[in-house]
Amino acid sequence: MEELIGMKVQGITPEYVREMRKFDPKVGVDDLIGMKVQGITPDYIREMRTIYPNLNVDDLIGMKVQGVTPEYIREFKDLGLQPSADDLIGLKVQGVTPNYVKEMRAIGLKPNTDELIGMKVQGVTPEYVKEMQAAGFKDLDCDQLIGARVQGITPEFIEKAKKHGFQNLTLDKLMALKNADIL
Repeated sequence: MEELIGMKVQGITPEYVREMRKFDPKVGVDDLIGMKVQGITPDYIREMRTIYPNLNVDDLIGMKVQGVTPEYIREFKDLGLQPSADDLIGLKVQGVTPNYVKEMRAIGLKPNTDELIGMKVQGVTPEYVKEMQAAGFKDLDCDQLIGARVQGITPEFIEKAKKHGFQNLTLDKLMALKNADIL
């Protein structure tokens, strides 16, 4: 009885149930309510499944909640990335845009989806990468840039180390100096 009341409250009609069961014959009441609350329509499912044929109800709800659209997915695919449904949710949650990918590629990086998410989480911006490159660290990969950012290695810190006479600095040496807290 509670399930019927919940469905009625959300405006779930027999037609909606039939349409959703075309995509998943085993879709349950809780899933139907979740899908309806998030505004998932048969059109949304059709569009998303043209790109990802095997999306399940949880994937669809998660993507819809985060505002993942078919256009958002296509933009990443146009860049040659093949993010999973979970990756797309993570990219969207962290605010990774196709433009961010283009900017990182323009400065020589080739990040995968996990690296994109990690860089965005840690605040690795195109400006930070350019500053690190200008400070002499031109060959850092995505993981090294994330590590440097996490450790607080900045162009200012590099300059400070050089002014104190440290030469032939590597990222590992900079991290050791930072951890030793001697500057």
